[in-house]
Amino acid sequence: MYFLKNRNIVIALTGVFLILGGCGGGSGSGPVDAMGRISLGISDGPIHDAKKVCITFDEIEFMSQGTSTVVTVNLANPVNLLEFQGMNAFPLLTNEELTAGQYQWMRIGVDAEMGSTGGADDMLGDSCDGSGSYIVMSDDTINSLFVPSGFETGLKLVGGFTVPVNGTADFTAEFDLMKSITAPMGPSGDVVLRPTIRLVNNVEAGTLTGQVDNDLATADSCAPSVYVFDDGVMPNAIDGTDDPVATAMVNAETDATGQTEYRYTVGFLLAGDYEVAFTCNGVDFEPMAGKPAAITEKTVTTVNFLPE
Repeated sequence: MYFLKNRNIVIALTGVFLILGGCGGGSGSGPVDAMGRISLGISDGPIHDAKKVCITFDEIEFMSQGTSTVVTVNLANPVNLLEFQGMNAFPLLTNEELTAGQYQWMRIGVDAEMGSTGGADDMLGDSCDGSGSYIVMSDDTINSLFVPSGFETGLKLVGGFTVPVNGTADFTAEFDLMKSITAPMGPSGDVVLRPTIRLVNNVEAGTLTGQVDNDLATADSCAPSVYVFDDGVMPNAIDGTDDPVATAMVNAETDATGQTEYRYTVGFLLAGDYEVAFTCNGVDFEPMAGKPAAITEKTVTTVNFLPE
């Protein structure tokens, strides 16, 4: 099932779930006990001014024809979403065996209750060594993360998907934190996380990367980012209308000669046509109309923002 402008599916907590590919394994197409596998990676479209975004995942529930299957996620620590950007994803499930066939929904359980003490025991190192779900800001301020309905019902993704017989449904869920973190703080002093998630079938996805001119990336008061829009959409601020399908931070990198370059990477984009634009503030864009980007499966496409 593909819809919207470009085959990108932007999913909030009650959004529509991507039907994953797979031949065979449908209702009545094989033995009752035929098995398949499912893999799920978690990735992040990053956010400025945060050192860590730590999410505690505890279980994943799959619903098929009224039958619920719960897979426990045994992680020693929360997952720091900021460590898994661009083409990187945290393997939440890897080749997990499930009965093949059609599934109505998936629920990803998270520990993100209102008024919790998430992160109170974090040691402010590089890893998420605290408990619960929380965010560490650039000034080392720690705030618990609250996901509305997340503690009770988890991230319930509705709409259906297929686990193929003797095959693997392999996909990535990418949190877009620039669109998900709500400020100011919500009730009880929590930072509110209303997840906007892109679900991508990995076999149909490619990668977008490129270089940004140093003068653009280092302008005064610039928080350099790249926004990716559906084809034909004029770049615009995140306001709930024609929002970008993905965002990426622009980071300084040192090349082989010791020179500093500014680069970005957006992973897990479904194949298709897009408009890409650079921004310092999320309001003004360069170029105003964006640059075209054609993404193909399992390839890397380059779009630079450099002087002509």
